[in-house]
Amino acid sequence: MSAVSRFSLQTHSGPYEKWPLKSRLICDGQLTGTQLAGYSLLYQFETPAGYFLIHDWACPFEEMTHFTLLDRKLRVLSSRALGAPYLSWLLTDLREIDETCFEATFGDGDKWRITLRSWGIRYLYPRIALRRLQSADSGGAVCK
Repeated sequence: MSAVSRFSLQTHSGPYEKWPLKSRLICDGQLTGTQLAGYSLLYQFETPAGYFLIHDWACPFEEMTHFTLLDRKLRVLSSRALGAPYLSWLLTDLREIDETCFEATFGDGDKWRITLRSWGIRYLYPRIALRRLQSADSGGAVCK
């Protein structure tokens, strides 16, 4: 797995409230047909499974973090999100465990394991698996 800097998201103008819910993905300076939720691309990796992108809405008060796995033709293979209305899910740290696994820490202390699977079944067994490791509400206890 390697960090890349090939991608960015389309910028928007005008009042924030009027921006579309999705932004077009830009690869190597060229607009693509792929659209992703949000406005800010936080991390991007090239993995054996494809391109793994982490993006959000660039709003620290009502944050939702999205995880998207793309194939080499930039088609969405899997997309997952963590967040809830009126709560902060600001991603504060991302640590690579190995080629298929990350640990994400959010501002309130929640920790999650993100695993990229080699195959999946949409909705039943998604290629991006999310598992909570630690809850901020439980005083830092590890979740089983």
